[in-house]
Amino acid sequence: MSALSVRQVRFRYLTLYGLRWLPSGLMIPVMILLMQERGLSLSQIGLVFTAQGLVVLALELPTGGFADALGRKPVLLAAWVVCLASLALMAVADSFWTFFLVWALQGVYRALDSGPLESWYVDATLAADPDAGYERGLGWAGTVVGVAIGAGALLSGGLVALGPVGPVSALTLPVLVAIVLQAVSIVALLALLVERRPASGTATLRASVVEAPRMVGRAVGLLRRNRVLLALVAVELFWGFGMVTFESLLPVRLSEVVGDADRAAALLGPAGSAAWLANAAGAAL
Repeated sequence: MSALSVRQVRFRYLTLYGLRWLPSGLMIPVMILLMQERGLSLSQIGLVFTAQGLVVLALELPTGGFADALGRKPVLLAAWVVCLASLALMAVADSFWTFFLVWALQGVYRALDSGPLESWYVDATLAADPDAGYERGLGWAGTVVGVAIGAGALLSGGLVALGPVGPVSALTLPVLVAIVLQAVSIVALLALLVERRPASGTATLRASVVEAPRMVGRAVGLLRRNRVLLALVAVELFWGFGMVTFESLLPVRLSEVVGDADRAAALLGPAGSAAWLANAAGAAL
């Protein structure tokens, strides 16, 4: 890692970070409407989304030590390959249980993807220059996320407006492009993320898994004793519930208003892009 300069490390980190979120931007405008097109009801869509949340809840802490035990690059590679598999499955999914598996795989991806890229950036920056500040790069990542998702959403809306193409429905086109972009992200990860930090081995891996239930127990005990922390967690829960509900029902309602799911997705693309670009501007400020 010391062979890279601070600027090179930051560039690679932000490039990989943008590539990581670009497929998500493509999926946001179409994923609800696509599942409806494939025959799922709103209640079934809500149930398949729980698969991701439950898997993340179960794996977030046990997988926390994977990057230390196995290395950041292998864990990120596994995460992004799982994401590629979930997108490929989504392209052909046509039943409740298939979509349930899609979102369960997304949960595995989210749990494995949480943290290794950021920790690599911090370590690589300090290896290049122990006195370098890494906070600016972490802050720029928020801007990159907004730009990447905004660009993906805009591209998604354009693809839906141009579709369908042959037997491929308009709502499926962004999924296929997201698969290609996810494959590009994996290639970029292999080329750009250079890690010479030694993995700590299976002992750390076992300790991470064993310690997870104890950490959950201690966290619950802390919530019971600290009303301020409990209030903050409650705010996050209610805010998250409201946002998920809004993001899930907006495409459905817009489809009802305009009378066509494809047209609704085409409109959601630029609308979502504007929102995420505003988010990027806020992050930059």
